[in-house]
Amino acid sequence: MKRIHPTITKTTTEKSCIFIGGRQIGVNCLRELLDAGIRPKLVIANLDDTGKDTWHESLVKVVKQKKLPLVQNRKLKNAHVIKRIRAIHPEIIFCIGAFQIIPPDVLKIPQKGCLNIHPALLPKYRGRYSTAWAIFNGEKETGVTVHWMDEGVDSGPIIMQKKFSITNTDTAKTVYDKFTKTGTELFGIFLKKWLQGRKTDAMTQNEHDATYYKKGLPNNGQIDWSWDGKKLYNFIRAMTFEPFPPPSFTIGKKKMVIVDNNSVKSKK
Repeated sequence: MKRIHPTITKTTTEKSCIFIGGRQIGVNCLRELLDAGIRPKLVIANLDDTGKDTWHESLVKVVKQKKLPLVQNRKLKNAHVIKRIRAIHPEIIFCIGAFQIIPPDVLKIPQKGCLNIHPALLPKYRGRYSTAWAIFNGEKETGVTVHWMDEGVDSGPIIMQKKFSITNTDTAKTVYDKFTKTGTELFGIFLKKWLQGRKTDAMTQNEHDATYYKKGLPNNGQIDWSWDGKKLYNFIRAMTFEPFPPPSFTIGKKKMVIVDNNSVKSKK
């Protein structure tokens, strides 16, 4: 993956930001900042980040290697954490791959705002697990949205978007990998504009086109054998991702799981 790096100047290195997040997209974007000569004044890691790599690199591990100021195992709504963020007076808070709700008090702190990267083409597929839901619903494409955050759920103004296709053989894992690659590229584009002092226009979302999915996997991760073959196939693909529990069904009192989507291809 080609990285986009602006020319480093004294002005860029004085940029003030805070980084909140994790997952691979968070790790990648933090590295983009560091490669551009920007050291966040504070990094706040996801609560489940123990400092060890799992299905993605650990943001905590990278932060400790780079000797950045770190908040670990603390909730964003903690008064001490909010006080620490406020004392920094950041220009931007990057909230990328984060799994905590950003309190309104924190949203108001940065001069420019809080920036998020969402794995869907907003305003469609707001909420959690949008990659899995897009596959389950049979979408042929999805994408990445870079947007400013507000007090709603993924409802803030859109800075930029990019589409990519969902093929018949894609799983939630491969689509997430596409999101990570594309999201990192878009972050590099935004970063270049920010460091050069260029204006970043943002467009208000059309609420009439909005769709939202609450936290939870399709059908709670349970197979419904009344579905037709195509829907069953899409469901298995949507659940094929290490952090998700494998798709399951019950026979009597026994719980059965499917670990290979090839087992349902014949029903497609």
